[in-house]
Amino acid sequence: MKLKAVLVGTKGWAEAHAKAYQVCESIELAGICGHSNVERLNHLADQYRIKHRSLDLAQLLLDTSPDVVDIVSSADARLELVKAAVQSPGVKLINIEKPLALTPSEAYEIADICHAHGKLVLVNHQHKYLPAWSKARRWLQDGAIGSIEYIRASTKVNIMEQGSHLIDMVMFFNDFSPVRWVMGQTGAYEGKDSSSIIAPDESMASVLFDNGVRASFECGAFARSIQGETNPFYHIGIDVYGSDGHLKIDLNQKLELRNYITQQHLVEKSSWEESYMDALIAYMESIHGYVSNPGAGHICDLEHSMLSYQVMMAIYHTAKYGGKAILPHRFEDSIVERYIDEASRSAGMQ
Repeated sequence: MKLKAVLVGTKGWAEAHAKAYQVCESIELAGICGHSNVERLNHLADQYRIKHRSLDLAQLLLDTSPDVVDIVSSADARLELVKAAVQSPGVKLINIEKPLALTPSEAYEIADICHAHGKLVLVNHQHKYLPAWSKARRWLQDGAIGSIEYIRASTKVNIMEQGSHLIDMVMFFNDFSPVRWVMGQTGAYEGKDSSSIIAPDESMASVLFDNGVRASFECGAFARSIQGETNPFYHIGIDVYGSDGHLKIDLNQKLELRNYITQQHLVEKSSWEESYMDALIAYMESIHGYVSNPGAGHICDLEHSMLSYQVMMAIYHTAKYGGKAILPHRFEDSIVERYIDEASRSAGMQ
């Protein structure tokens, strides 16, 4: 039996979700909720034949009684939308776009209220379902480069935007090993990239996992460039070095594996442009299995997503206070809010 979903959001990525629902076999889109743009709301609802549409999420939930609430709104509205969603007794799962929240307190509150109301939560890190990236993880798990020793990861977009995906993918490649400590640094907020999310333009960090693997992160304009790319959002790459070889993958260029012992050398295509919709559909199809068997967990569930969110907040924390952040740790909002204050002052001076 298909699950019913309600989509919250009407902008670009929300439309990608609406399109993906059209071909999902295990979940159907029963309604769509907008914020204030009625014309945009009706356009999407008509285009994708969505019967129920509203600017009032609470009313839409009453009208549709969905199993899933899919929140694809701006990050600053997510907490209030989650609060509305948990009040609907029939809702089994809430899907949230990355980042989970803009401040630690919001992330903790989302987790607390969803646990209190017995709602499952996923954070949409659909990169895990890209064919080349899922293959890369299988190779790593199969020992294609021996034991993982070091991971280098980079993106030319800020830490809250694509950095959120980047950190999550490193956790995924390292089999979600707990993090022992994080030591990071950030630059100022100057709005150098096109992201709508306020975050430091540059950030970097060193991370030590409990299994002994070390990782380094570079986020922002200063990060390395991926050869052949012109879109800043496509300058995402992860290099994994093991005892017997290395694996390198770019978001939209190639996947490469080299084993120093066997001399095996494989190069395959990695394409976001050709694969992102299939990855999004596969991610959505996985929801049914998780709802049917929550005990099995999910690679994008709240527990896994909070691990990568904690790493992100630890970078902010050590940038402000210095030293290392030992995880787990409960972070305060001031580590993030200072960049929002910078952005406000910058806007006031213009």
